[in-house]
Amino acid sequence: MAATRLNLWLTILLLLLPTVARGVSADNIPSDCPIVKMEVEQLPDLNIPRASHQLFFAGGEYVVAGGHTNGFIPTPTAEYFKDGEWHVIQMVYNHDFGYSVVLKSGKVLLGGGCSEPIGIGQTFLAELYDPQTHTFDGFGSMEQKRAGASGLELDSGCVVIAGNWYHNDGIELFDGRRRFTYIKDVSEGRSGPFIFRTAKDDAIIFGGFNTKGDSLHSSTADRLRGEAVSIPLFETWHPFGCLAHRSAESFIGNESRGVYAYLFPVRDSTSQVAIAKIENGNVSLLPTVCPVPMKTQWGGIEYYSTIITDQKRGRAYLMGGNADMHIQPEKGFRHYVLRIDYAEASEGKPAPLTLYYTDPMQDMPDYTPVLTPEGHLLMAGGLTTAVSNFAPSGRAYVFHVADSNESQSGSATSNHPWWLWLAVLSTAIVIAVTLMILQRRRCKHRLAGASEIMTANGTAEPRTDLMERIDELMESEKLYLNNGLKISDIADAFHLHRNDISACINSQTGCTFTQYINRYRIEYAKRLMRQQPEKKVSSVWMEAGFGSEQTFFKTFRAATGVSPKEWMAQNNNLS
Repeated sequence: MAATRLNLWLTILLLLLPTVARGVSADNIPSDCPIVKMEVEQLPDLNIPRASHQLFFAGGEYVVAGGHTNGFIPTPTAEYFKDGEWHVIQMVYNHDFGYSVVLKSGKVLLGGGCSEPIGIGQTFLAELYDPQTHTFDGFGSMEQKRAGASGLELDSGCVVIAGNWYHNDGIELFDGRRRFTYIKDVSEGRSGPFIFRTAKDDAIIFGGFNTKGDSLHSSTADRLRGEAVSIPLFETWHPFGCLAHRSAESFIGNESRGVYAYLFPVRDSTSQVAIAKIENGNVSLLPTVCPVPMKTQWGGIEYYSTIITDQKRGRAYLMGGNADMHIQPEKGFRHYVLRIDYAEASEGKPAPLTLYYTDPMQDMPDYTPVLTPEGHLLMAGGLTTAVSNFAPSGRAYVFHVADSNESQSGSATSNHPWWLWLAVLSTAIVIAVTLMILQRRRCKHRLAGASEIMTANGTAEPRTDLMERIDELMESEKLYLNNGLKISDIADAFHLHRNDISACINSQTGCTFTQYINRYRIEYAKRLMRQQPEKKVSSVWMEAGFGSEQTFFKTFRAATGVSPKEWMAQNNNLS
């Protein structure tokens, strides 16, 4: 039997060698850039479909603010995500096509936007959002009316604001409290410009669009302090991005060391995209192991966002979609996420690239996403495949890109160099040897009987007895409250192989290990909510051992058929 399995696996792996080595053809994607299917988690829909809004993370919550809804009508509302639901709150103004800056104080500055429906005009209006009270304070106005502007907070707490839409551009400062001060005119008007710090009290401003939304091919950059400068790289590589972004979320530097560095996308005359880095005002291309992929077997890729950085993991992300979306909307919108492992480039090596993709979807949230605490990307609102501002989307999605091992559990193909053939063959041998060892272990188990487990000392233990011991360990030690609990932790406690624990739990409970542990976590969460009804749900899921709020709500609803909030209401009524 073992020899048969060995021959079978070797045959399969040798047959797969040409496929693995071939991957996607060289015409579609660079050989050193893996292409990986990513998991997409759909959150509850927004209460109000919206586009040209602001999306940010503040006070531990995701927030969408302003924009316009059905009919291209501005909406003076916002929504925050809490307890698995979006909650609507009233804003003072609508800020359709405005800007937002998440301040170090925890509050959020929102300003500008179109003054009329259908994206017409500009406004002076500004307000502050307090995530602790979920309230907006309309405190005053800017020096210049704006739409399509950008803002960036300096180390001093002042905010640099620049950019405009179909109107004169200029630079002004918000003092962090109540006052705006006009600083100076710009050398050329821009909409949605990049604003990056070059020192504690200075910033540089350049953009991908002029004030009418056309691509801006210019090597000129304005500075907060000092005259405009010319950037040589921009003569061949032109910055591009989107009209709703926050430059602070592209930061990769270190303020305490005086390093002010950011990443942003650029494009040349052939439409090839690259990643640029600006550090203390000096601009260069970030070295990557291969060119940024511009095409897959499904067609061309159109990148449309600025770059979102995950400093904790040393990664950055650039969003894209199928290039023919506007021509053939009936095909659906395939999302792409380019991952740039920039931290490796900082060590003198080129940065590895990975391209994630989805199946075609019916929504195209065409704004820069927000990074979740878990390292994923969240997008909410935007447009549907109808590509119409008169009928925006209310969908919200989380693109799972944080953990490479989990993300790459789906299908993955790539062009690999010749030396991978040897690596695959070596892997085949390792797998074959492992299978032989496992086969011998299974034979021992069969001698003990299907209802028994062979213990470390060579004796047979009924699975029912082992299950009782596992249950007893769970109840006495409450291991399920550890959100990092693994099946190997249980196996180590009983000096058994993880496969023995998995087989026992599956045969005795009909559950996977995760389902088994989550049953304890859900029951613990119920006890907390029953005994301490005043406790916030955000505290409940963490105390119960869940790794994220989304997982908790998804698991709770699957187990009870209702949300935690609905369950608490029912439980209170019964009591």
